[in-house]
Amino acid sequence: MLANSTGNPSLPNSVAPAALIQNPLTCIMPIKSPQDYQALVKLLPSAHDQITAALDAIGTVHFARFIFLQNNTQLGIITDYDGDFAKYISDFATYIGPIFDAMFAHIADAPPLPVKKNTEAFIEYVRQHDLPSVRFYSAYPSLSVIEIRHLSTSA
Repeated sequence: MLANSTGNPSLPNSVAPAALIQNPLTCIMPIKSPQDYQALVKLLPSAHDQITAALDAIGTVHFARFIFLQNNTQLGIITDYDGDFAKYISDFATYIGPIFDAMFAHIADAPPLPVKKNTEAFIEYVRQHDLPSVRFYSAYPSLSVIEIRHLSTSA
C-alpha cells in the first residue's frame, strides 16, 4: 500500500489527519451502584429533548449517544464533533450543565459540581475519561456540521 502525503499508509490523502475537522469522543465513566444505574436509566430519557436542543444549538455535533457498558457499571458518551476539544466540552457545561450535574450525582469519580462553575475541572475530567480511537472513519472528513446541513438544505 502506498503512503499518503503524511507518510501514513492507512490514510488516503483526502483523509490526512490535518484535514480532519471532525473528532471522536468516547468518554467512559464508572457508575456508583446498581441504584445509580437505575437513576440514570430514568434521567437520560427524560432529558432527551433538552440534550437534543442543546446539541442543535451548539452546532458542532455530528452525532451523540449514551450507552451502558460492563453490565451497567459504566456510562459511555460517544460523539463526533467539530473543532477544539476544550471548547466542545465547555459548550456542554454552558448549554446543559444541569443535566451533567444530575448525571454526575450517579458517577463514581465525578468532577466538582456544578460543571458550569467548574468548567476547567469538567474539561479535564472528560479528557481523562476519553478513550483514544484506534481508527476513525468519516464519510465527510473535511466537512463541518454546518457545511453538511447547508449542503443538505440546498440540494
